[in-house]
Amino acid sequence: MKIEIAIKPDLKESHVVVYTNEVTDEVQNIVDRLSNLQTKIITGTQDKKIYLIDYDEIYCFYSENQKIFAKTDKGNFCVKQRLYELEEMLTGSSFLRISNSCIVNMDKVKNLDISYSGSIDIVFKNESKEFASRRYISKIKKYLGI
Repeated sequence: MKIEIAIKPDLKESHVVVYTNEVTDEVQNIVDRLSNLQTKIITGTQDKKIYLIDYDEIYCFYSENQKIFAKTDKGNFCVKQRLYELEEMLTGSSFLRISNSCIVNMDKVKNLDISYSGSIDIVFKNESKEFASRRYISKIKKYLGI
């Protein structure tokens, strides 16, 4: 794959074009990553107020009582997207699905506590925890390169 950057001072905003003879998984992954860079915020509600939340502030998205929440240092915010929609939106980012009910921001992870039974506890930098289900352990290992 060849990569080329052309600097044009007269442009008002960046413009990315991908030339390819076919759309492969690699090309689609690049397009997905570039698309995700454009929107780095999500809206969430708390106490009947709408907040703009930067992805970098989010520890994880989780489901509870058939609602989806974003966990941050400022509290938990209800978001309108479903977990599968968030997973698609966040493809190629530091967010990783660890169970049917949780997507974590791996940039906010302090450590992983692996038990003898094979389960993994995700410990965040703020000391909160989430549990990875066994069926997602291979995804976690692949993300970490182990």
